Amino acid sequence: MHLVMFDIDGTLVDSAGFDGELYAQAVRSVLKVEVDRNWDAYEHVSDRGVLEQILRDACFDSERAELAAGVQQRFVTLVGDYIERQPAAVREIPGARVLVERLLSMPNVRVAVATGGWGPTGLLKLRHVGIDVERLGFASSSDAPARVEIMRLAAQRAMRGAPVTRTTYFGDGPWDRRASAELEYDFVAVGTAVRHSVAYADLSATDTILEALGLVPARRVS
Repeated sequence: MHLVMFDIDGTLVDSAGFDGELYAQAVRSVLKVEVDRNWDAYEHVSDRGVLEQILRDACFDSERAELAAGVQQRFVTLVGDYIERQPAAVREIPGARVLVERLLSMPNVRVAVATGGWGPTGLLKLRHVGIDVERLGFASSSDAPARVEIMRLAAQRAMRGAPVTRTTYFGDGPWDRRASAELEYDFVAVGTAVRHSVAYADLSATDTILEALGLVPARRVS
């Protein structure tokens, strides 16, 4: 069984224009501190991992759980409000929905989503762009701060005990590539932020991607 796993932000959903800013706004609103927007500087590049490091570095020793919950609640509210006000600004990465549907239709494939975002916002974005979340193995930073742990959980939930012969992860950040290497997953880069031997500007070349994954026969070139 081939497990195909996706990140959300920048991979399935175009959210780079607002997600980081709203996250920083939520932290600023609740904790009164600024966020370093160089995400790769954090030990765990996930909503939960970044927040836990901010709380440690700012020496919030008491009420840490309550503060973390407050930031998450504020961020979820901000994202929901943004999507409601500007629904057209939250778009699927071209080809994302078609690719996921093609993969879900294949009997030898399982599909998972492993996002560094919190679960409620991740599910909100997927539903907004029309991706069927009920048929996916899903895990997020609501489950764990470390990306590798999120990916392991997503794999378990997608496979439900079935044997895995190969796992491929689609992501758009250097942290995605590092986590894939640690887990010995094949990695496919989406977008231009990561240089990699297998990369696509978006997900619109459905047949080409499926051919590269070995899931459909290669087309003959006359």
